[in-house]
Amino acid sequence: MAICHSVKRGSDFVRAFMWLGLILAWSALPASAGMEDPLGTRITPEVLQEAFPGAEGIGEIVGDPPSAPVLIGGEVVGYLMSTHNTVRSTGFAGEPFDLLVGIDLKADLKGIVLLEHYEPIIGPSMIRGDLLQTFLDRLKNLPTMRATRATERAAIDAVSGATVTSKLMRSAAFASARKMAITNGVVQARTNEAGLSIDLGGSFSGGEGPSVASPTGNLAAANSADRVVAREDRRWRELVETGDIARATITNADVVAAFPADVDLSAFRARPADDTFFEVYTGMVTPDGIGRNVYGQRWHNFNMTQVSLGDHIILVAAFGDYQVLGSGQSQSNNLSNFERIAIVQNDKTIRLTRDKMLKHNAVRVHGAPRFKEQELFRMRPRHGFDPFETWALRIEIGPNAVGAPAGTEPAYIEIPYRIPAAFVLGDAFALEEAGFREPVYALFGLVRESTLNEWQTIWLERRVDIAILGALLAFLTLLLVFQNNYVSNRRIHAWVRFGFLAVILVWLGWLKDAQLTSINIITYIQAAVSDLDPVLFLLDPLIFILSVYVGITLILWGRGVFCGWLCPFGAFQEILAKIAQWLKVPQITVPETVQERLWALKYVAVFVVFGLAPFSMDAASKAAEIEPFKTAIVVGFDRSWPYLLYAGILLAIGLTIERFFCRFLCPLGGALAILGRFHLLDWLKRRPECGNPCQVCRASCPVGAIKIDGAIDMNECFQCLDCQVDYSDNTVCPPLVARRKRADRLRSAPMSPQAAAG
Repeated sequence: MAICHSVKRGSDFVRAFMWLGLILAWSALPASAGMEDPLGTRITPEVLQEAFPGAEGIGEIVGDPPSAPVLIGGEVVGYLMSTHNTVRSTGFAGEPFDLLVGIDLKADLKGIVLLEHYEPIIGPSMIRGDLLQTFLDRLKNLPTMRATRATERAAIDAVSGATVTSKLMRSAAFASARKMAITNGVVQARTNEAGLSIDLGGSFSGGEGPSVASPTGNLAAANSADRVVAREDRRWRELVETGDIARATITNADVVAAFPADVDLSAFRARPADDTFFEVYTGMVTPDGIGRNVYGQRWHNFNMTQVSLGDHIILVAAFGDYQVLGSGQSQSNNLSNFERIAIVQNDKTIRLTRDKMLKHNAVRVHGAPRFKEQELFRMRPRHGFDPFETWALRIEIGPNAVGAPAGTEPAYIEIPYRIPAAFVLGDAFALEEAGFREPVYALFGLVRESTLNEWQTIWLERRVDIAILGALLAFLTLLLVFQNNYVSNRRIHAWVRFGFLAVILVWLGWLKDAQLTSINIITYIQAAVSDLDPVLFLLDPLIFILSVYVGITLILWGRGVFCGWLCPFGAFQEILAKIAQWLKVPQITVPETVQERLWALKYVAVFVVFGLAPFSMDAASKAAEIEPFKTAIVVGFDRSWPYLLYAGILLAIGLTIERFFCRFLCPLGGALAILGRFHLLDWLKRRPECGNPCQVCRASCPVGAIKIDGAIDMNECFQCLDCQVDYSDNTVCPPLVARRKRADRLRSAPMSPQAAAG
């Protein structure tokens, strides 16, 4: 019986273990990626082929919102994007959906795949999903940068039964394709001659959207504070207050004032002067930050599908006793249905005719008035409309509307409007010249910032850093030039050097990432022998200034000035070594014969790193990882464990062998030693007794750069000046000690009677 119970318990355990295994196996299966997951997880091989037939793969997914380059034969042939990421697409029920949209390099649609939806009207018993996909497939090869023709829309809508959700999906696909086509440079934003463009990107309820790319590649928002406001969801009152929508309340008194004083308006004058005759609103709703707030994101997307890139949409809405838009019936021309209104800009009058009218939905922004009249009008470039210039909505008030005598000329009231600066993009100079931004001056008003090119702007922005580095280099230069006075005090030298190295490590290295590497030298050499634009080097002012200074000091003194004073990693090693010595950590002195063999290692590293560069910069960059500069300085040890282990080992060895890496492994130090081999100045002083018999400086040199004969190997010297401190110390340097003792004996010897009488 016990055996049976034992078997039963055993079988129960096995079953439990099997269930546990199944649960773990199930949990290990990859879950279907949702719309909030990274874009790359949603692009399976099957989905890729549906969204972009013939694609062989995708490149690196970048950007916010993200897009994936499509590759064929290793070349980029188009892009994939998610409507959820790009325009926060929602369906008729307000539930989000996600389409993967593919476009080619002409911004034509290659395919659309419905990845995810929560629409209750899509299903076997409602709208069939296969019909919806057929609808999406009908959008293939349509150009996204022009308005879809009404006949095209009708043919496509007929497939799916013209559901609201299918229309919203089409709108989301087109809006996403347009935004990402501009962002990725597939098409350029329409700009005027000054390079200004309208920001069609703005932001969305779920996060910041893409900005329109300018052909100059150097965009500036008109005002950063305005840009923040433009990206927020705002109410109608806020849209009016910020000038996104212009408002005019026309009273009876305003109407009377619009007519000549001699016109008989006695009947109309009887009305209360302050009563509103009509109230009108107008504005350009092309920018996402305006159109989205007025109509909501999905209906703004729908509005934008009715126009081409470069077209603009103008809203006219009104209420009151007077019909601003008119009756909608024309007695002369069926295209002139809006004879009471026109757009006036400079000396041009643009009539708002029926062919300029767009389909629209109700204004959905909170706090909007109940409009009796509302229309959207399309302004095309051929109409002569300039979206960056001030324009006015001109409203005609005929004599019949105010009881004026027959034959009286109509009066006109104009409501001026200019696109707010928050929605205009361009370089700073163009924005300032157009009046969208106030000029900013720097350097005591001597320099207008917008006139500076890219590298000059960077230098101006980093002028404090440049000044600090300049002060450090000036201090170091004075210290080297006047070293005879400086090295006479051992304690001052120790503290000045330690403090200087600490600044180099913390400020120049960890805070400013200004660590020269062997790759910098390779790049400079490439620039000298190729057509690489040297302006690129000016984009990092600290590295550039440091490189120029190091080049000059190489010619004058050799490698030691950089390696001993300006290398952040070298400073790191020396500071740790000094702390270790203060803590009485045993120090290892490398024998001279061994040291000479170890010195050769850094030259081997030089030939490997520099030898790979002509064939593969990628391989050279990988080989340059022998320099732990990126790990220990640039990224502050924020790397994977192999890099951390390597850097840690080098620093640990440096606790007992000072500057171990600098002396024996550094390819940058080796390259500088080669370049600075024939320097001009040898300022480090020596005496005839140095090396024979005196070995004091050789024993105190922390890097073993002094030979047994007393000569200094400048290829290995770090210009730390320790030997010069010993050279000037009459308590350490044997010749000075002997001289001091002789002087002391002479001073202490009794004077002879003759000398005293003398």
